[in-house]
Order: sequence, then structure tokens, then C-alpha cells
Amino acid sequence: MEAYGDWTDLLPFFSGFTHSNITNHAEDDGIQSTVSPVGSPVTPQPTPVFETFSLQLDETPHDSPGTTYFVSTAFPAHSPNYAHPTDIILLSSDSVFFHVHRAMLQVASKLAFRIGNAMSSPEIPVIVVSEASAVLNIVLHTIYGRTCSGYSPSFEDLSTAVFVLVDNDIVIEEYIASATPLGILILTHAPRRSLEVYILAGRHYLNNLAITASRHLLSCNLSSITDNMAVDMGPIYLRRLFTLHSERLASLRLVLMPPPHPHPETPACEFSEQNKVARAWALASAYLIWDSRVDLTANNIRAVITPMEEHLRCLRCRENLRSRTNTLVLQWASIKETI
Repeated sequence: MEAYGDWTDLLPFFSGFTHSNITNHAEDDGIQSTVSPVGSPVTPQPTPVFETFSLQLDETPHDSPGTTYFVSTAFPAHSPNYAHPTDIILLSSDSVFFHVHRAMLQVASKLAFRIGNAMSSPEIPVIVVSEASAVLNIVLHTIYGRTCSGYSPSFEDLSTAVFVLVDNDIVIEEYIASATPLGILILTHAPRRSLEVYILAGRHYLNNLAITASRHLLSCNLSSITDNMAVDMGPIYLRRLFTLHSERLASLRLVLMPPPHPHPETPACEFSEQNKVARAWALASAYLIWDSRVDLTANNIRAVITPMEEHLRCLRCRENLRSRTNTLVLQWASIKETI
């Protein structure tokens, strides 16, 4: 990343735009909308990362096309959200200008985007960075403590943004937690891409994110984790994931062990008859254990045990079976579901 001197001729126009020499080719509110017939649902589109402008220079003939450039919709030259004017410009790899405050960048890290190399410039410095606008947009929102959910960033861009924060010597634990804007965005992908979120969290020691993502990994086939995945998530979080699965299986065996309590012997239901209930319970327990599902649900448990009632003529045996099943469901629900 370096100061980009060729753009200095355009700097006066970044701070003195007028409506007479600028044509905005984006929507007025920066949001693309979809027009639908009356009564049909309207699907909101993500906010565009940048707006396209045409700049007509004074020495250029009025009938000639202006210079086209792109400016971030979230970080323009002037915004009512800014308490102070911007004093540095970041230019993404796909030529989008982001107008920011060097003080905000330096609070995050003194080495952020190497802005120290441009501190002596008399003009507003333009720093060329290697990140694409979609990724840089996420990084800057994170530094400013704002959410970029309106842009619907992909998981790939979110993941890359985390690496960019690390590369810029920013302490990510302060900016990425389960309650921070970036942390919340990453976790929205956990239900569908749980292993990738867990690997990202493990690689950067983001414990809160890893804990939340691990809840969605109960159905994960651990044999599908490749060597590269194991290296990426690191030995600590790999062990914790395997431990979660093994401990839940051990707990399942433990809570399944006691059969339903027998009731006092009656003429209609002798102990020999009640032993059939215990044997049926043991068979159902063996089936659940053999299935080895750590993501077992209450419905899964009831689906295996409830049909046993149809073969019980004794009402007290049925009541004991239901009571034991309810206890089992409650015990299983209390077993830890995260690392």
C-alpha cells in the first residue's frame, strides 16, 4: 500500500463537488429498488458499495464524456454523519474511493493501511490498498463500529475482511465478538456454513464465535474434516470439537441406562410382565446409542420409544414409560451443546 500521486490532480474536485459538474448515476438513496406489480412482494436489493459519477472538468468540451470514477456510498467525501471532515482517501483495488478519518484508523492500529507513510503530504493523501471495495467496505465499517448488513456481504468477503484486519495489526478480539456488528454478520452464516465459521473462529482464536458455531456442528460428520481443515482451525479447537461429540455420546449412554421404574405387582401385571418393559427399553436404548447421533432431538427419542406403549396392556406400565421418557428428554436437553 502506498500513496498514489497520480490522483492528486483530481483532489480539488473531491472536496468541492457541485451539482453543475457532477452526474450521479446511482439511485438517490444509494439503494437499488425493485418495482413489482401491486400486490406482489418486493424484494429489497443490497445497498451498492459504491456510486458512479461523471466529472466534467472545466477545460474539457461540454459535449465530451466526463471522467468516470467510483465513490463509496458509506464513506463519501461529505456526509451528515461525520462530525469532522475526512482527511485521508483509500483507493481499493477495483478503483473505489473511500473517504475516511486517519484518527479513526489510528485508533484501530497505528499501522492500519500504512497511513503513517502519507502523514507528511500537504494534500489529502490517497492510499492505494490491495483489497477490493467489498472487503474494504466491511473492514472500514468494523473500524467505525458500524454494521454493513445492508450490503449483504458474502461469507467469503467477511472471512477475507478478518484476515485484512489481522494483517493491519488490528486487535480483532476487540472488533469481532458475538455481539459486535462483524461478529453478528459472521454468525448469520453459521446455520448453513457452520464448519467454515468454526474454522475461521478457531484460526483467529475468536472463542465466542467458535462456541456459537459449534452448536450447529452437532450433526457434523467429524470424518469429513480434512487435514487442511484441521490445520486451519488449529489443534485446540479441533480437540474441543471432538470432545464435544464424545462427551455428548457418553452422556447419552448415561441418561439412557436406567429403565422405567416397575410398579407393585398386581394380578393383571406381574413382575415377569414388567420385565418385558425393561427389555424393550434396553433394545430402544441400544438402537439410539448405535445410531450415535449427538444431534439427537426430543422428537427422535420419542419416535423410538413411544411406539412401545402400543404393546403394553397395563396402564401403570404405560404411565411409568411416559414418565421415564419425559425424564430422559429433559436430561438430554440439559446436556451441553457447545464446546
